[in-house]
This record gives sequence, C-alpha cells and structure tokens, in this order.
Amino acid sequence: MTNWTEKDLDLFKSRRQRGTAPRPPADAEFRLHCALADVLRRWGAREWRWTHIPLGEYRTKATAVRLYRMGVTPGWPDFMFFHCHGEVCFLELKARGNKLTEAQEELKEFLWHAHAYLCTDNFDDALNFLREHRIVLAAISSHTSPRESPPCQPAAESPIEGS
Repeated sequence: MTNWTEKDLDLFKSRRQRGTAPRPPADAEFRLHCALADVLRRWGAREWRWTHIPLGEYRTKATAVRLYRMGVTPGWPDFMFFHCHGEVCFLELKARGNKLTEAQEELKEFLWHAHAYLCTDNFDDALNFLREHRIVLAAISSHTSPRESPPCQPAAESPIEGS
C-alpha cells in the first residue's frame, strides 16, 4: 500500500483546490496586443510611427544571454509611439490582474515625467489614450477609411519678435 503525502496529493488538485488563484489565459494579453495593433494599422495617423517590441516573450537561456550582450534591457513598454515633431508616447498592456514588474515600474517612473505613458489591461482605456494623443483618429467607425490624417508637415517656424 502506498502512503501518499499531502504534497503528492496536491499534484491531482486544481489551482483553486490548492488555494492559488488561476492565472488569466496565457493568450489574453496577446489578443489585447493584436487588437490594438490592428487598430493602429488601420486607423493610425501618418505623422506617428509606432512599434511593438516583445521583450517579455519566453526565450532560452542562451538567447537571453545573447540579447543581454546586445544591449536589450528589461522593463520597456510594449508599444512605443514617435511623432514626426518629437512627441513620444508609451503604452504597456497587461492581462487582467497582472502587475508591472520591478523593472517596468522603475522605467515607468523614469519615462512618465517627460512622456505620455499608460499601463492598462483594458482595450477601451488604451484606445482612449491613443485618441487623446491623436495617434489614431478620434472617431473610429466601420465607415472610416484608413489613413485620413494629413501627412506630417514641417513645424511652422515661430515669428521672431522685434524684427
């Protein structure tokens, strides 16, 4: 007869039965990123350039060492937006219930003093952030054609006073 320990029996229990909260679905954050990227591709303003850098993806130890050697640092937001006149915005998306890592918190504190920064787990909050900064069109509907914003124009020079 086998004597099972409590630890052995835990192997047959669900997370809830073991007293740990179930994690959100692994692809919840992925779907949020994809939905936002789709909006940006379709309705993104032409004077903005953006990118998504997936620094939090799983990688082997060898790959992690190579990337570290190349200068990759942890904590950078998922989406970075650059306006042709110099404005910069950052957007960090999280699955519902997930929090910023320590590296992300430190970088957030550094960035938000001079740049727009939002961390959210909500698509509507992210979309409103993009509208507020005119990264996407303010009114998105099924009848809006993509890329209606004018191309980036050089900044108007301010008149010189006293001449």
